[in-house]
Amino acid sequence: MFYPIMLKIENKLIIVVGGGQVAYRKVKKLLEFGGTVRVVSPKIIDDFKDLQKEYKENIELIYDIYNKKYIEDAFLVIGATSSRMTNKEIGEDCNNLNILVNIVDSKDESDFITSSIINNDNLTISISTLGSFPYLSKKIRIDMEKKYKKFDKEYMIILEEIRRITLDNYSHKTKEIMDKALELNIVDLKEFLKELEK
Repeated sequence: MFYPIMLKIENKLIIVVGGGQVAYRKVKKLLEFGGTVRVVSPKIIDDFKDLQKEYKENIELIYDIYNKKYIEDAFLVIGATSSRMTNKEIGEDCNNLNILVNIVDSKDESDFITSSIINNDNLTISISTLGSFPYLSKKIRIDMEKKYKKFDKEYMIILEEIRRITLDNYSHKTKEIMDKALELNIVDLKEFLKELEK
């Protein structure tokens, strides 16, 4: 059983072993959330070069077979090779080094799993089927992206201010105010904030 948690990975070293499409998707998300990523694989698809251009110092590509020395200073490791034997070795090495590991082809050998993510600045929604059927996570993510599209950074900042004012001044009406705020479009939400500030 996995405990859901969100980690701050800015400036943390994450090792991704593997250079294919699965590894690429993992690396792309890690970089978007501020991680520093070292990719280790004898073959690395060209898509990684675009990430290198965009993220420069935050990604290192090592064209080599897996070796334990590459993970010894890692915060997290993701084993995403096409070899069951190599992925198993990565998991065992991480366990021996007390490093949290995700083995993409075996949740039983993983300390954590990654989920499908919706990230709209101040709103992050994570969806997971715990590795049993990732396509369902993807479908739910697409549906939820449409439903929660209005919750952009500006909207979330105003909601945060409404929450602060409500807790300070209207705690007896918290549910009523919060429910109303979530129904409003951005223009009406700004007006609602002004009313609460009076």
